[in-house]
Amino acid sequence: EADQIVINGRECARRRPEYMSLFRLIEAADDAADELEEVAFLLELLVETGAGGDVLNSLAALADLLVAGSQEWIKALGHAAHVSRVEGTGAQDDTSDFLTAIDALFELEHQADDAERTCTHVAVRRARDFRQLYLFAEMAGSLEAAADALKWAGLITRDYLLGNVLGA
Repeated sequence: EADQIVINGRECARRRPEYMSLFRLIEAADDAADELEEVAFLLELLVETGAGGDVLNSLAALADLLVAGSQEWIKALGHAAHVSRVEGTGAQDDTSDFLTAIDALFELEHQADDAERTCTHVAVRRARDFRQLYLFAEMAGSLEAAADALKWAGLITRDYLLGNVLGA
């Protein structure tokens, strides 16, 4: 279903070039979902290796950052829906809350970079065999790529709102 949304968005942007930034937003969000699907697949394989301990804990810490980033993304979208050029306390509050959520999303992405490095460090030291090392590294990379995709979705949304909605 998500792939169909991307296909429809691409077609819409082809017909209406002014929608290209919104299509890029859909594409970035889909990239995050694709990376998380890959993690879910790899996790099934990882279970078969009997993995546990410090490496799983470091992956869980990275995954927790993705959960927090997703929550900030949802908050940002919720506030974005109410951002307008109309003056007033409510509009200003939504704009401020939107920007706060986007800033938090960006910070969480930076933390995900560090957490991925920690996962790699722990995996190299603690993986029992090459299969585990490969799966740990791939999962950490996909989780971090999902964080990057959410960050890009946030950047696109911020730029769209500031440029097209608020005219800043």
